[in-house]
Amino acid sequence: MTSFYLGLALLLAFTANAGSSWLRALARLLAAVAMGFLAWSIVLANQDGTFARVAAADATPLLLNIEGGLIGLGALLLLASIPAVLRRPAGPLPLRSDTGAYGRLARGLHWAAAALIIPAFTMGQFVTVLAPGRADRADFLATHMLLGLAIAALVALRLGERLARPAPANPRPVRLAHGLLYALLIAMVLTGLALAPAPVLGLSLPPAPLAASLHHGALPLLLALLFAGHLAGAVKAIRRMAA
Repeated sequence: MTSFYLGLALLLAFTANAGSSWLRALARLLAAVAMGFLAWSIVLANQDGTFARVAAADATPLLLNIEGGLIGLGALLLLASIPAVLRRPAGPLPLRSDTGAYGRLARGLHWAAAALIIPAFTMGQFVTVLAPGRADRADFLATHMLLGLAIAALVALRLGERLARPAPANPRPVRLAHGLLYALLIAMVLTGLALAPAPVLGLSLPPAPLAASLHHGALPLLLALLFAGHLAGAVKAIRRMAA
């Protein structure tokens, strides 16, 4: 699973910002299909009894179903944006960002991170409802942790690019949302390392008292809210593109 998602992230990083409108549309189609499969896996978990074995007081299945709905909506929005992408000519983009536009590097890092954040986030929640003795639990957990480290690397590169280069001016709420997103992702990785049963690629942190409650509770909830806000912004963008 890890190789699949890393490969998808790399593919989206290149095709989502290609000079060809057809390649950009293909990138959105690939992302939508991947998100659709992820949302469908949550539907299947409701049907195969995975969630039925969870204690009634555990809200994780409910959260996963909400996340599945948001992911499915995101897939539909990506599909809805394809006609507008095909209608608009895709001129060449600069490699690095400037005040007029984000460059291919920043855009590629954005798409690659998105391709990893969504499955890593969902798998992290999913692992908590799987029985400890289930055969595929270790695979899900390993993929979740490795994708988390990959996300941390992408966030570091994105922040470095943002600090080194000017960027188009964004409204203050958008800048605050971006800053909060980066902070949440870093906090998720750090608390995850504190919870890891063994070093991940040689990296580990000592156990922290609040790591579990933050990593499994407050931080995922805040990320889900930010994702919902991002979808609302995507709806407005699609309307502008279609106008």
